[in-house]
Amino acid sequence: MNTKEDRKQAVRVREDTIMEAISHPSWIIKGWTIHFLLSEKQLHQVKKISILDNWYEDPIVVSTCLDRLRTCYNSIQKYYDTFGLLPVVGDRLFDEDSGLIVQDRSIDGDLMVISFTLSV
Repeated sequence: MNTKEDRKQAVRVREDTIMEAISHPSWIIKGWTIHFLLSEKQLHQVKKISILDNWYEDPIVVSTCLDRLRTCYNSIQKYYDTFGLLPVVGDRLFDEDSGLIVQDRSIDGDLMVISFTLSV
């Protein structure tokens, strides 16, 4: 069966890798779940900081990325609280100098998911 609940189950995200959509149960704005994806350019930057062959599952790298994404989510939440809008493509999250830029944004109304693809 292809119900809305079945599709929600299909988008469950893993928190032990950075190669897939990254989310957290608390990353919700007005009923919409926020997911992050890392661009190829960002993944290449992340790969350089890992000492493991399977860099995309390196606990230190994953933890570092999740910390940064938490900060990005907080930036989105504060921006929304202030302006009533979500960031758009080209906006920089985190901070102006070292933050991640929104490379792409996709919206899935059936699943109530907004995905931000982030790049350096």
